[in-house]
Amino acid sequence: RSYTSIHEEYSRGIRSSVERADKLALHGACQIDVPYKGVWGIFIDEVLSPFYLFQVASVVLWVTDACYSYAVLISLMSIGSIIAETVENRRNILKVRAMSAYECTVNVLREAEEDSLVAKERRRAEFVTMSSTELVPGDIIEIPNGLKMPCDCVLLHGSAIVNEAMLTGESIPVLKTSLPFNNDIYNPDNDKKYTIYSGTDVLQGRPVGDSKTCALVVRTGFTTIKGSLVRYILYPKPSKFSFGSDTYKYIAVMFCISVIGVIIQLPRASDVETVIFVKRCLDLITIMVPPALPTIMFIGTLVALTRLKERGIFCISPPRINMAGKVSVFCFDKTGTLTEEGLSVYGVRTAAMISESQSKFGKFHTSVKKFQPTKMYKDLKVFDEYKDKSKSLMVECLASCHALTRVDGEIIGDPLDLEMFKSTGWVLDEPDVGGDDPNEMISAFVMPNEHQKNYDWLIEPENCLKPYQLGVVRRFDFSSNLQRMSVIVKNLRSSQFRLYVKGSPEKLVELSKPESVPGNYSAILAKYTQKGCRVIALATRMLNINYYQCQKVSRELVEKKLTFLGLLVLQNKLKEGTEAVIGKLQEALIRTIMLTGPCTLPVSYTHLRAHETSLHLVCRLLLEKKKKKKK
Repeated sequence: RSYTSIHEEYSRGIRSSVERADKLALHGACQIDVPYKGVWGIFIDEVLSPFYLFQVASVVLWVTDACYSYAVLISLMSIGSIIAETVENRRNILKVRAMSAYECTVNVLREAEEDSLVAKERRRAEFVTMSSTELVPGDIIEIPNGLKMPCDCVLLHGSAIVNEAMLTGESIPVLKTSLPFNNDIYNPDNDKKYTIYSGTDVLQGRPVGDSKTCALVVRTGFTTIKGSLVRYILYPKPSKFSFGSDTYKYIAVMFCISVIGVIIQLPRASDVETVIFVKRCLDLITIMVPPALPTIMFIGTLVALTRLKERGIFCISPPRINMAGKVSVFCFDKTGTLTEEGLSVYGVRTAAMISESQSKFGKFHTSVKKFQPTKMYKDLKVFDEYKDKSKSLMVECLASCHALTRVDGEIIGDPLDLEMFKSTGWVLDEPDVGGDDPNEMISAFVMPNEHQKNYDWLIEPENCLKPYQLGVVRRFDFSSNLQRMSVIVKNLRSSQFRLYVKGSPEKLVELSKPESVPGNYSAILAKYTQKGCRVIALATRMLNINYYQCQKVSRELVEKKLTFLGLLVLQNKLKEGTEAVIGKLQEALIRTIMLTGPCTLPVSYTHLRAHETSLHLVCRLLLEKKKKKKK
């Protein structure tokens, strides 16, 4: 369904108890109930394994042949192996059950049912407290602070700060905004910026005006993101390892050899008793196909797990241990694995128009805090002189074009945005403005520094100079497909709206006016990327629109004919132990490859000295593939 139809059809939740009962019967309770067979059920599943059934048959054969010692030894080993596997499987299932089971109380929008049709049209809705297990798709729930989401839902009113660490592993809080009014088709998996997923923690719910932060339930139980993760844990996709296939091939070959041996001995069957001949043939099979093989492999894996735990290494998939000795290629992620988590601002390179048809890069600056004179904050004439200069616009772009927010007084968000904003020395303010004031559309203010914040002009607008503040009116979130993000801001000292954009240099050059891009752009970009720096381009555009149009306009209409502002250069340093680890792997003749983003040049600001080539192997592979495609 489209965004607009969702608002129109589901904004009042489920209308009747009959509809609720039908949906509850269709979707089931809103809970993830992992099936548990019990200890005996798990034990029987282990015993019925083909390997263990073969062991039982072998033990019976050895007992009838008076090989009691060997039969007892193999029996004890098999029983111990089965018990150990049963205990381990039971522990894992109970952990999954404890992780997935969750129930809480939620406030759900309900309408009082009446008999008459007139009363039904005038029905009043109110929030009712109920158990989360009774939720069904179509319910409208309130999103308070501290709620752990029991379902997947889409925000209809307000916004929320959530922690998705349980699902994604990223500890950075994420801002979720309400579903806009347009004809785009909603998809819970793709529209992540509007969807709050099951298992995430709501750090802060942000209502608009006097209304509550509300969301529409779209998925419950095993159909949620958390439910799909639990399903994957319970029923993982089968992995094909050469070690496992080689084991079965070995057993098959040995079985064939034993069958050939039995066939060779068939002419001599008449020389001995039939029972003894059958026993010897079966004994030949048990000798060629070792029945203790799975037990021995399990004991070896268990010993390996114990040794790894002593070194602080934990393995969630023991069969992978058997594969570790055959590893010949080691692939690394870059950010957070080989390099440090955060980026640091290295500097900026501004671009300014030197004529109507030509632009030029300025000098490289390590700081932007002196790009604006302090007089322009208090002197209107100085402000008018500097407000449209490239350096001033770049500072405003760095200070406003981000998705940062405040939670409990602390600024949180993407590390790149955080470092970029800190480099300006500006302040982020999120005032609680309600009612019908147009400023309600402003989600945040950014200003030069703390002592510049002044709201006296609201009380005495004629006698007080409006503070130098930028109000963020609209935010277009970062899209990996579009390779950019943008914001529409309004300076309180003027009536003009301006668009600020940041993104990949290649994409922003395409969207910028050709005359605003310096002629040596490619050379300057290559200079910093070849040093291993991460480079982000900045651009702007003046908009002739009002508050209402800001909320309705699409990003495709405004993100064009931009004025190129310059480049932001960041560095990402290696972790202390990276060089030593890469060195040890290379000494073991293991090929090391780094997997990075689309830009292969900025692999790291600090190159690996003795092992520099290892981090660039992925770049060479990509280049080789491109050459082969061209041929």
